[in-house]
Amino acid sequence: MSFSVSVLEGVGPMADPLKLHRHGKNIGGKKWAILVAGSNGYGNYRHQADICHAYQILKKGGLKDENIVVFMYDDIAFDPQNPRAGVIINKPNGPNVYEGVPKDYVGDAANAKNFYAVLSGNRSALSGGSGKVVDSGPNDTIFIYYSDHGAPGLVTMPVGEYVMANDFVNVLKKKHDAKSYKKMVIYLEACESGSMFEGILPNNISIYATTASNADEDSFAYYCPHSYPSPPTEYTTCLGDVYSISWLEDSDKNDMTIETLQQQYETVRRRTLIGNVDTSSHVKQYGDRKFENDTLATYIGAPVKTNPTNSANAYSFEPYSPQTRHVSQRDAHLLYLKLELQKAPDGSMEKLKAQIELDDEIAHRKHLDSVFHLIGDLLFGEENNISTMLLHVRPPGQPLVDDWDCFKTLIKTYESNCGKLSIYGRKYTRAFANMCNAGISEEQMVVASSQACPKENPS
Repeated sequence: MSFSVSVLEGVGPMADPLKLHRHGKNIGGKKWAILVAGSNGYGNYRHQADICHAYQILKKGGLKDENIVVFMYDDIAFDPQNPRAGVIINKPNGPNVYEGVPKDYVGDAANAKNFYAVLSGNRSALSGGSGKVVDSGPNDTIFIYYSDHGAPGLVTMPVGEYVMANDFVNVLKKKHDAKSYKKMVIYLEACESGSMFEGILPNNISIYATTASNADEDSFAYYCPHSYPSPPTEYTTCLGDVYSISWLEDSDKNDMTIETLQQQYETVRRRTLIGNVDTSSHVKQYGDRKFENDTLATYIGAPVKTNPTNSANAYSFEPYSPQTRHVSQRDAHLLYLKLELQKAPDGSMEKLKAQIELDDEIAHRKHLDSVFHLIGDLLFGEENNISTMLLHVRPPGQPLVDDWDCFKTLIKTYESNCGKLSIYGRKYTRAFANMCNAGISEEQMVVASSQACPKENPS
C-alpha cells in the first residue's frame, strides 16, 4: 500500500476580504494537503492513479509543492506490466497524472509511522523520505486524501503496520490540541471506511470527513476491463475507484470557488450509488458539519477560469448502462489475475505462471474462510459462530469496538499463528472486534488460532 502526502499553499494576489470570507477562504492562512496511496503492485494501479490525479488538481489550484506531502510506493509507472511506461492515467484515454508528482515518501518510507509524523509536524520521528511535514499553524487548513484497501477498524499502508482507526483519531485530536490548524477536511477511499470515524471522531475539533462507504460495506473500483466505461484494451487493471473518480472529476469540471463541500458530497454520493445496489456503496459524512458550506477552494484551491461554470448544474455523470459494473476493492485483484491469464499466450510460461497465481489466490481465499469459521466454532460454538462473530454489526453511531487495545492484540495474535492478513483476509477484522466486545481474551485467541493454523513439525 502506498501513501502520498502533499502540502499545498495558496498563491495569487490578495482578493477582496469580504468575498474571501463569503467563499469560506482562510485569510492569512496556508493550505496544506496530505495524499496517501496505501497499496503497491500493478494490480492496485488505481490507488496511485487516484492520488496522482488529486495532486494535479491541488497543483492547478495554486498549492505549492512545499505544502503537498505525497505517500505512495511508486512502483506502478515503470512496472513492466504498465503498457505506457512512465505514464499513469485515472480514466480511459485520460492525461498522464504522474507527471511532476513529488516523491516524498516512497518505497519503505511509505509507512504509518511516517504518516503520523508528517501529520503531527514531527520531523524527529521521521525515518527516510523527503523530510517534509505539515508544519501548520492556527490559521491554516489541512486536506487529507487517502485511497487504498481498508477493513473494519483500519486502513493499510504499502509497508509496515496498519493505520488503526483509534490511533489515527488520536493523532487528529493531538493536532487539534496543539492549535496547529483552523479546519481540516478528510476524504477516505477504502472498504468499510466509515469504521475509521464511526463513533470515535468528535464533532467539535473542526474536522469534516467523508468516506467512500459506511462502516460495514465494500467500496468499489471503476474503469475496469470488461465493464463500461472500460480502459484501453492493453490494460488488465482498473484505473480508478468510484468514490475517488467522482470527487476528482467533479473538481476537474466545476468552479471550486463556488461549489461547496456539501454540494460535492451530494454529487459524489449520487454518482457512487449509480448501478446495481449490490455493487455500490453509501458515501458518509462524519465530524464537524458546521463548515460543510465552505467552498472547496478553501481546502484544495481553484485554478483561474475564464468562463466559470455553475457548480450546481455543470457536472454530468458517465452514462449508466447495463454494462456498467463496479468491482469490489477486494475482488479487483482477482479480476486482474483472471485477465492476466486470458492475455497470456497459450502454452507459454506466462500462461502457466498466471494460472498458478490465480489458483493460489482462489485456494488462499477458501483457506481463510475455513480458518475463520473454525476459530468462530472454537470460541463461540457452531450454532452461534456466524451471527455472533462474523456477521454482527453494531448500530450506527457506535464504534466498531470498545477496547481498541484488545482489537490490536487479537489481530497480532492471529497473525503470529496464521500469517499476515491479506487484502481478502482483512475483511474478517470485524470478527476480532466482535470477539473483544464479547470478552474473548488473548489467551483464548492463542489457543483457537493455534488449532486453526497448526504449525508444521520441522523435518
